[in-house]
Amino acid sequence: MLPIKRIYPASSLLDIFDDFFTVNPFEDISIKCPIHDVIENEKEYVIEAMLAGVKKEDVTVDINERRLSIEAVRKEDKDLKYNRKESFTGTYKRSFILPDDADADNIDATMEDGVLTVKIPKLEEPRSKKKIEIR
Repeated sequence: MLPIKRIYPASSLLDIFDDFFTVNPFEDISIKCPIHDVIENEKEYVIEAMLAGVKKEDVTVDINERRLSIEAVRKEDKDLKYNRKESFTGTYKRSFILPDDADADNIDATMEDGVLTVKIPKLEEPRSKKKIEIR
């Protein structure tokens, strides 16, 4: 199991209840959440998010302490008349807690052919744990 943990945004719990009443149970709901993969090798962790149709300028990747967040917005073309729409529109948000050996200062992100690739190098030596004295 990979040490990078996925964190669901707080609004997703509300989305579950909303979807219960509005989503057709025979329809594939995975389209609402773009696919992402987390890969680990000897030197780094790699997160790949499939964001077809999302422009690079509509994607943000940020880090706050050990939490890496990805946000993307795919806008719907209001001038088009859809007979069936399976592509996602709206905001995609995912957060990941980075492991202790992740080098948060040297993260690199690229976007090519609709795939966002975030590379997180590993530190030579993992951060040491700090022991808290109990009073």
